[in-house]
Amino acid sequence: MKNLAHHLHWLFACLFMLVFLRGNYSQETIKFGKIDIKDLKMSRCPFDSSADAMVLGDIGKTYFAYDEQEGFMMMFERFVRIKIFTKKGYPEANMEIPYYHSDKEVEKIVTLKARTYNLENGKIIETKVADESIFDEEVDAYWKNRKITFPGVREGSVVELKYIIRSPFLANMRNWYFQGNLPIGWSEYEVSIPEYFFYSKQASGSFPFAINENSTSQQHINQTTNQRGYSSYVVTHNISTSTVDYVDNISRFATKNVPAFKEEAFTSTINNYVSKIEYEFTGYKFPNGPLNSVNSTWEEIVKTLDEDADFGQQIKRGGVVKDIVNEIESKSKDPFGKMKLAYEYVQTTMKWNETNSKYPTTNLRNALQKKAGNSADINLLLVLLLRELGLSSDPVILSTREHGLVIKTFPSVSKMNYVIAVVTMDGKYYLLDATSRVRPYTMLSFECLNGDGLVISKETMRWIPLVQEEKYNTLFFAEMNILPEGEIKGKLIVSKSGYAGVNARNSFIREGTDKYKKSLKENLKSWSVEEIILENYENPEETVKDVYQLSSTDIVQVAENMIYLNVFLNLGQNSNPFQQEKRDYPVDFGCPQRDSYVYSYEIPEGYVVESLPESIKIALPEQGGTFKFFTSIAGNKIAVSSQLVINKTFFLPSEYLDLREFFNKITTKHAQQIVLKKV
Repeated sequence: MKNLAHHLHWLFACLFMLVFLRGNYSQETIKFGKIDIKDLKMSRCPFDSSADAMVLGDIGKTYFAYDEQEGFMMMFERFVRIKIFTKKGYPEANMEIPYYHSDKEVEKIVTLKARTYNLENGKIIETKVADESIFDEEVDAYWKNRKITFPGVREGSVVELKYIIRSPFLANMRNWYFQGNLPIGWSEYEVSIPEYFFYSKQASGSFPFAINENSTSQQHINQTTNQRGYSSYVVTHNISTSTVDYVDNISRFATKNVPAFKEEAFTSTINNYVSKIEYEFTGYKFPNGPLNSVNSTWEEIVKTLDEDADFGQQIKRGGVVKDIVNEIESKSKDPFGKMKLAYEYVQTTMKWNETNSKYPTTNLRNALQKKAGNSADINLLLVLLLRELGLSSDPVILSTREHGLVIKTFPSVSKMNYVIAVVTMDGKYYLLDATSRVRPYTMLSFECLNGDGLVISKETMRWIPLVQEEKYNTLFFAEMNILPEGEIKGKLIVSKSGYAGVNARNSFIREGTDKYKKSLKENLKSWSVEEIILENYENPEETVKDVYQLSSTDIVQVAENMIYLNVFLNLGQNSNPFQQEKRDYPVDFGCPQRDSYVYSYEIPEGYVVESLPESIKIALPEQGGTFKFFTSIAGNKIAVSSQLVINKTFFLPSEYLDLREFFNKITTKHAQQIVLKKV
């Protein structure tokens, strides 16, 4: 509800003409500009010695104020101080402040102070951030980032930032993260909410709070009225003052010495699991008035977005794509064919600016004219085109993997940051995301594979699973000759399809042919690579293939009359991706996985097989995954194959030990050797 502030201003002014006063807040333990020389002399984080930087303090406050001219305002203050230990920590001195705006209103950064501190000859040297190091970047139709680059940063520097945001958007209360990719010495967040406003609150994460307090504070509001009148041709003024009491509901949270969140393999985003507090505006109630709910259910969110001028109304303007519709209908009358042609048109015409959003940058007509835009520009344009072609299509909003999981019991439009298209046809549905030119229509972005998406439709509110049939597929196929003097040579073909193929194509486009081939060679350090042929990189619907001609004198070991070699030439599953003995958060593969190896070895004349690894077949509980390994001998040929299939994409912490042991067995098998003996 983008005009909520003015709406509440009018209602509340009519009822009370009240003025909100800011409550009292606890004294900050650290203050902007008051630098302790001990912080500058500190050489490492006292509770996380491997850190390249640390947050010394991060203190935030949200409270409400009232202005007779502007209405109700939400105030957000933040002060953060960061210590840089190493050169790898330098990027932490590039900060950004997200702020929200609409066509008529904007959050205002009313205060911004930024400093760098260094220790020189025993003295603290302060450097202010220059105006040219502060600039705005547009994210989408509603969000901008104010970016700050701190000057003079070096090993040992301390940087600090303080800002205040004045917001008319009462629905946009800031969430707070007590844990992140840096260790945090002290983190504190205090929220003061007048009794008239309601927010749902959700705390999550495993790290305990040092402070977790809820309290109330009796406040009062002084209202002054000036009544103007006339008496005997004289203008009179009658000034009166009244007081209204109200209650502030105050929550205060703090953590101390929180280590950086350590990611392991197959984690969607740390934001899902770190300690945090999230708020969502649910409504307001004035004295003697009814409770007014605001997007407190998913049904209300769907209705709001469908009627939103910057979302649902954008896909009801068919004139934008009239010429494109005529072009596609001249090529195909078949619904499925029209769907593919529409997808291919948007995919090849529009260039994604790599920004995720559920709202267009401005509007779809402008995006089409520029042939570029964010994810909403592209995929809402696709929905519009599909609808104008007579197909049943709706937008689907979702949260990307980096943005975090959506909790269905906690309705929140702010948790959604991406939009795709769904087409329903002949009892089936197709999920389409046209932001990439290297993905076939059957695949969403890997970042979209994150739980369920919410269909925005007038017909019915429904959720759709985002993980479909596409897998992350790799196949290693090798035909090798083992020579008696200890050399091995032959052909290796690495095939990649599904999400593995998309990743390969993206790398190829990003790096170019020569650099990409060089990076492939770097993965084969023990080999002499005579030739690499790249196949099918141009067609998204084909399997990518890297064809190598290889030789090596390092892979095979000869000892007297014996030859030893790793069963997959050191190219298999060489390490367990799950190293920790326990894991407190889930394992998320994102999509099903299939890794296959099919190797053939020609035995040198005069040698026989002394030993081969034994064949095995193992499975995870409830067929969450399977591993098959086989070896055989036929004449002078050895055949070895391995196939790992992960069917289940999400494993709970209680299932972690089974998964870890499963991969231990795989890495053990892939580490075994083939032994040949001279006869």
